[in-house]
Amino acid sequence: MKTDGDLRTRLIEAATAMLTEHHALAVPSLRAVARACGVTAPAIYSHFDSVDALIAAVLEGGFTALEGAMQAADGLRAAAHAYVQWGLSNPGLYQLLFESADRLGIAPATETLTRTGVAAVQAQLGVTPSQAARLHERVWVSLHGIVSLRIHKAHYAWTTPVSQDVDDLMNLFLP
Repeated sequence: MKTDGDLRTRLIEAATAMLTEHHALAVPSLRAVARACGVTAPAIYSHFDSVDALIAAVLEGGFTALEGAMQAADGLRAAAHAYVQWGLSNPGLYQLLFESADRLGIAPATETLTRTGVAAVQAQLGVTPSQAARLHERVWVSLHGIVSLRIHKAHYAWTTPVSQDVDDLMNLFLP
């Protein structure tokens, strides 16, 4: 005979399985996007043959905007601040680019952003390409942590302003 304790355990196990299962994002249909634009569904097909093509265009636009913000910055420290400010100013798009694109089965265009960043590190610090790649990756991981935590933990009582977090981080990596 099963007891209430057994049921409680089974409920916790089932809830754990459901909560930790890989979840797909709710992707709008092409029809829904067309409706939001006030056009018929066939009109959208002359621009995008699939929802994946539309999402790829959104990702491309997001990466272009982020890269533009960083390239407008003068130096690595300013580029780091630009990255964080862009992410916090565009939280939904930032999450789509860096936290959801892989789950959607669409490869994000991080390669271009990485190449640009590695080249900037190498040029400013005069290090080898492999050293620049390692440093760029460490800084990116840290900056992503700053942005992601600030987005997801907006109500947390942060002890420092975000600009100080970026400066403290960059002081660790830059001479």
